Amino acid sequence: MKILFLLLFSLLLWGKMLEVGEKVQSVYLTSQHDQKIKLTENGFWIIGWDKETTALANEYFYKHKIKKDQNMLVDVSQIPSGIFSMFVAPKMKRYSHPILLSYDEAYNLTLPYKDRYVTLLSLKDAKIEAIYFVDTLEELEKLLK
Repeated sequence: MKILFLLLFSLLLWGKMLEVGEKVQSVYLTSQHDQKIKLTENGFWIIGWDKETTALANEYFYKHKIKKDQNMLVDVSQIPSGIFSMFVAPKMKRYSHPILLSYDEAYNLTLPYKDRYVTLLSLKDAKIEAIYFVDTLEELEKLLK
């Protein structure tokens, strides 16, 4: 019940999920290598929500060099801190591409989401041009070419 209340309160505080045509909030996130990186305002945000969607995004960046106009971010707000520091963070540190960690649950709730899909936001001048929900490597490769 407490979690439901917090989620509803967060939605009231931040509003609804972002849609095409809306501006994104310019934020800095910390990578798995403790680098502060500003989310791109022109290009793509590749968002992983759980172990499976993050693995799909990581697979893409393992095969393809990350471009300057691409940011991979992961919602880590739901992972207990002990689990994150003992198991998740060490695994993420093995990847050379930056994985931006988003701890802010209220902010994450504004990002478009579909269960079991990577969210891909296409941005121009900090406005969302398109939202894609991707569940295969082939789809992700096609959209990011």
